[in-house]
Amino acid sequence: MGHVLILGAGPGIGTSVAVAATRSGATVTLAARSNDTLDATTAAVFSEVPNPRILQVRVDASDPVALRDAIAAHAALMDSPIDVALFNVSAWVPGGWDADLREIEGGLRSGVVSGWAMAQALIPTMRELPAATLLFTGGGTADHPMRASLALGLQKAALRNLAMGLDADLADTSIRARTLTIRGTIARGTAFDPDRIAVALLALVEDSDGPCLMDFTGGEQA
Repeated sequence: MGHVLILGAGPGIGTSVAVAATRSGATVTLAARSNDTLDATTAAVFSEVPNPRILQVRVDASDPVALRDAIAAHAALMDSPIDVALFNVSAWVPGGWDADLREIEGGLRSGVVSGWAMAQALIPTMRELPAATLLFTGGGTADHPMRASLALGLQKAALRNLAMGLDADLADTSIRARTLTIRGTIARGTAFDPDRIAVALLALVEDSDGPCLMDFTGGEQA
């Protein structure tokens, strides 16, 4: 693990993965929509890790084509190739059957299609590496939809399918796709602390022969 891209690099899992990766010596590229978010995440990493190697790229997950092109352009400029990429984006869309259709569509664009766009941006260069991993943050709503946001479960179910499909499609390459299904509410100081989830996510990179789908249940991955 030499260079990690984190798409959706805000507080919580994004920050925790950035801290863990830089602490291990990796370069980290933070990708998010807001400069304020990028700067806040960068500051959080600097507060935890001495002299981390941090880069930033501003992207908008609501525009997958532009996101793909921006990530590809960034990767092409790097002396250290991106060998691990985490897609950590989801969009809360309130409502059940009567949820706004345009918001549902936008949620799928941000929470699923942009994950595909990230993969398209990086696979051409990842194929030349001895090992590379595409990571996707999953959620239990893929199996147990929330009435408060049916669309969130739809995103997570589709994202799981994407990870499985990419892993199969890339089986004859050095690239692996992995997804961690987080079966609980993420909160610091709990069993679902983002620091613990970050450890579980990065463990998937080391276990290249492991399954595509893994669960995080508040203990160890299962």
